[in-house]
Amino acid sequence: MNKLKTALYTSLILSTFMMVISIMDGGLWIFPIVLIYALAGNVAYGIPVSLLSDWLTKKMGKGRLITAGFIHALFGGLTYFVIEGFAWFAVICAVIFFFIDERLKKKHRSHVDSDNKRFYLKLGSVVFVLFAMIVVVNWIPGKEKDEGIKSQYLIPEGYEGTIVVFYGVVDQPPLEKEEGFSIVPVGIESLPTLMRTDIERYGVYRTSTKDQVHHVSENQYFYVDEEGNRVLIEDECIYLSGGGRVTQSGGGNMTYDAFQVTNSACGEDFHLNGNERYSAQGREIEKYYEEYGERDE
Repeated sequence: MNKLKTALYTSLILSTFMMVISIMDGGLWIFPIVLIYALAGNVAYGIPVSLLSDWLTKKMGKGRLITAGFIHALFGGLTYFVIEGFAWFAVICAVIFFFIDERLKKKHRSHVDSDNKRFYLKLGSVVFVLFAMIVVVNWIPGKEKDEGIKSQYLIPEGYEGTIVVFYGVVDQPPLEKEEGFSIVPVGIESLPTLMRTDIERYGVYRTSTKDQVHHVSENQYFYVDEEGNRVLIEDECIYLSGGGRVTQSGGGNMTYDAFQVTNSACGEDFHLNGNERYSAQGREIEKYYEEYGERDE
């Protein structure tokens, strides 16, 4: 029961922390997402690791705390080979889980030393080990890691609707860099399955650059006129509708990100929920690429 409490407390702390640091970028919506994923990970992975740590260290005296902390951090770091850049979250969860679990153990032991200073001094000695593990996660040798990217989307002036960016497309140009941003020059095309409707035209860009971890909160969106002049689009005019992987009829896969843009219905509702017609347009785009793949230009 204590392990379930620890998993819940850990998930709440992490999701609250993520919400606070991103509050200026509309971080309220991050809380439930992080909470769900963190709780699932802590229950499915964190609890078994903690039970293993308890079993391995139960007969140890001196050094038990450091060993247990190392085991938690080690297994958090091992998730790098599955979730790569998101392993940072796993290591952070492991650290929080360990501290809370040790605190609950201390609270329920009748024979434990009542000197809190001594207890926290021991925990403090573990911090260095955990910090070292985080560094190791970020610098695992022999495995190439892609840097996270932030993008500037250049959208034809006046366009409203769905925009899709396909990554890892063969024979397409890589994303160019400009002052630390990846530049995405969006083009406008017509979707055959939506011909003669008011949503037949959609924004698209294809690049050979592979999909990476995105610094979404740092992305910038611009309307661009025929002379190349840029006008910054406010966040209230953008809705991040998500992304995924399209499995084509021939068996190939394409990774994509999608978002919606408007210049006539900007506001909190659009920023949080988008436009239903644009969402339908996005679903139709996905269906089209699943059936036909990349358009022949």
